[in-house]
Amino acid sequence: MAENKSLVAVVIPVYQANLTEAEQMSLRQCMHVLGNYPVIIVKPAALDLSAFQQQYPSLKFQSFDNSFFTNVDAYNRLMVSIDFYKTFIAYEYILIYQLDAFVFRDELKEWCAKGYDYIGAPSLHQPEFDTIPAESAQDFAHALSTQRVVLNGGLSLRKIPSFLRYLKIYNIFYPAWKGNEDMLFCQEATRLKPMKLFMKLPEWREALRFAFEKSPVASYELTGHQLPFACHAWERYDAAFWAPFITVNQ
Repeated sequence: MAENKSLVAVVIPVYQANLTEAEQMSLRQCMHVLGNYPVIIVKPAALDLSAFQQQYPSLKFQSFDNSFFTNVDAYNRLMVSIDFYKTFIAYEYILIYQLDAFVFRDELKEWCAKGYDYIGAPSLHQPEFDTIPAESAQDFAHALSTQRVVLNGGLSLRKIPSFLRYLKIYNIFYPAWKGNEDMLFCQEATRLKPMKLFMKLPEWREALRFAFEKSPVASYELTGHQLPFACHAWERYDAAFWAPFITVNQ
């Protein structure tokens, strides 16, 4: 597994020591499926997570200033910071794995081999596309094909050299980014069109093979009833769909 240590690391943001039951399950599954890769907890400097290491001795920890973990806006600032990605310069890729994600099988090396700069679950930031039923799967497909799609950052694969280049260029020509960090990397805003030259993204159909987020029932139809590599926000978007699939190997 030596090659994995330079290829990719799994990075898990944690801002509090007491995890919910679902977060504990997410972490257990991550360690079961992806535990042969370096797994690094990103945390506030003041947070003591020694209990995590007792449970999972292979875990590594990387601290950042407490101010980056106070709210969503602060976290977004961290995730668009060049210094954040410089911290992981020893790796070609990092998989951001927030603890509302769930991984089904180890396809991490295969996704790295595809050469994308950024991959996440395809999502439309419109409530009417949160829980599209199976019979309306083609409506979901049409929307994903014709509207601006965000590849969600909560479970996302990121190529470190590409992110460093992208942010250096962005910081020269644009003001500080104020929105959700994944929108910056997907160039969701019209004014970011020139930045499309600097980020290789998958089409939504391939991204759906990487992860589901919104409308998992419709997504399952569109993949021919094939589960993706992982999913994000499974409790938020149709937990009933996920109930047969979300199990943890002990």
